[in-house]
Amino acid sequence: MNSDLYLGLGYLGAGLGAAIALFGAAAGIARLASAALEGTARQPEAAGTLRTSMIIPAALIEGLGFFALVVCLLLALKAPAGAPQSDSAEAHAHLTVTTH
Repeated sequence: MNSDLYLGLGYLGAGLGAAIALFGAAAGIARLASAALEGTARQPEAAGTLRTSMIIPAALIEGLGFFALVVCLLLALKAPAGAPQSDSAEAHAHLTVTTH
């Protein structure tokens, strides 16, 4: 029973972590795009330079968001410490049927 609770809390934590990480990445990209759009509105002749200088930070923010998502998924899919592994001898011993 305790392992089920810990597993459920692990899934909850990984889900919340992924949500917070992706929300932060989305907020960062939104602020970046907003500043670039405002700069373009103030100086239309600098639109190409602003767009170019906006793409690199946007890609870095996006990559950081994906990295955080992968870490959260790895944590969610990790087996709890007390759970028997599927390839262990104990797990196979429970599945074998002895016939006489």
